[in-house]
Amino acid sequence: MMNSSRKEFLKHMGILGVGVAGAPILLSGCATTTEKTSKQLNTPLGLQIYSLRNELNEDLEGTIQAIALMGYEHIEAYGLGEDGLFFGRYTPENFNRIVTGAGIKVASVHTSYFTADKSNVFISAAKAMGTGHIVIPYLDQNMRDNYDAIAENLNAIGAQCQEEGIRFGYHNHDFEFETTDDGRVPMRILIEQTNPESVSFQADLYWITRAGVDALAFVKEYPGRFMSYHVKDANSELEQTTVGTGIIPFEDIFELNETSGVDFLFVEDERTDDPLKNVENALLYLKSL
Repeated sequence: MMNSSRKEFLKHMGILGVGVAGAPILLSGCATTTEKTSKQLNTPLGLQIYSLRNELNEDLEGTIQAIALMGYEHIEAYGLGEDGLFFGRYTPENFNRIVTGAGIKVASVHTSYFTADKSNVFISAAKAMGTGHIVIPYLDQNMRDNYDAIAENLNAIGAQCQEEGIRFGYHNHDFEFETTDDGRVPMRILIEQTNPESVSFQADLYWITRAGVDALAFVKEYPGRFMSYHVKDANSELEQTTVGTGIIPFEDIFELNETSGVDFLFVEDERTDDPLKNVENALLYLKSL
């Protein structure tokens, strides 16, 4: 039974119809969007829940339920730290219980940056949730002076994850495409100096584009190296916009999914204006393909 405060939260987000107690009214008729999209794209679709970070902070369970009612069947979680907790509060088991209770699955998880000697914390968390992907999503500024060492660490982590049947990868922003003082491109260092059998990459298509790189050409250049995409769009000024309304050629990129190696497409929209509508519109666009 859904408690009254959560019901009011979902009504506030437009998920539950007033007067239909507990009965979901799916946004814009999206009840089977993920199922249809998966068949059309031949790649499962999920949501990086950072897109709804403010809503999650207000009501984690209600927001997860909203994601499920919208039609997403998979999520990519974030906020897993070296303490083994999500947001410093939820054990993997408790977090997973909330997600699976809404009828969806944790397909991938973003962690804090960690070294190979801490791998067991994140591998244990992933196994506790039945999650097949672990992704390091960011490098602090003070860590960007030695990408060769970063690649070595990724190799060590990847080998440990591979032994446990978990796919491990690294997520890019735009700074990895800024040429170093010795004339090298960090993203190429990371890809070319890591073992393709155990280290993959989550290509954030927006940040690649924001860096001035042709996302389609980049994906073509490294077949088999990508575990997933962040499906996030850019307008002509290279600011984030609703998925499907910008300049990124998603259809052309998705045609390469089998050769690229991707297991999932994760919608992400970092804008905080009407975020629920933003990720709904992304879902509708992907359904339209």
